[in-house]
Order: sequence, then structure tokens, then C-alpha cells
Amino acid sequence: MNTALPSGSWTHSFEEDADGVEVYRPTATFPFPPSRKGRKVLEFEAGAGNMAAGGMRMTSMSPGPDDRPRAGPAAQLLPLGMGRYALAGTRTAQQDVIEIVEATPEILRLTRRREGNP
Repeated sequence: MNTALPSGSWTHSFEEDADGVEVYRPTATFPFPPSRKGRKVLEFEAGAGNMAAGGMRMTSMSPGPDDRPRAGPAAQLLPLGMGRYALAGTRTAQQDVIEIVEATPEILRLTRRREGNP
């Protein structure tokens, strides 16, 4: 099972979430069913530098008040090993961490948590 970071745009398929694992599908190719609550989108892109130096960025987009996606700030993804990545730029001693559970061209499964000292 691949736990490397994906690239491109991935949309939350919340109907498939289970046991704290979020499921995302490719934004451009997956036929999502209609949703009244809107869908979050994660965009992964290479930044300056290479992956080993934390050159990947992730932008989270959520539905705004008029249902159009609103992008949050882009976060540098710092590799922690074992499919785990810290989202750089947090202002507290704790850091947001995502863990890639599975990444294929058809599906992205991940978990999120806060780690560190409160």
C-alpha cells in the first residue's frame, strides 16, 4: 500500500469515511453524488525545492457561504516518516499532522491529529 503524498486536487468523499479515516477522490474524474453540505477539497502541489526538503504544499478549500470554494492558507508539508507529514506554520507548540493511510490514483485515505505539547 502506497503512503506517499499524492499530487493534484482531491475532493472529500465523506460518505466513505470510517473509523477516523477521511476518504478523498480525484476531483476531476470521480462522479460524486450531490451533496447539500458541500465538499472540502485538498490540493497538493510541489513548491520550491524537493520533497525531502519539504517542497510539497497542501491547500485546503471549504465551501463558502455562497457554496463557492474558499481556499485557506497553503501549508508546507514536512515529512516525519512512515507516511506522516506535519503542516508547517502552526503558531502553537502543537502541530497538525496528517498521516497517509493509502494513496492510489483512485483513492486517498488519511487521518489528522494534533501532536506535541499542549
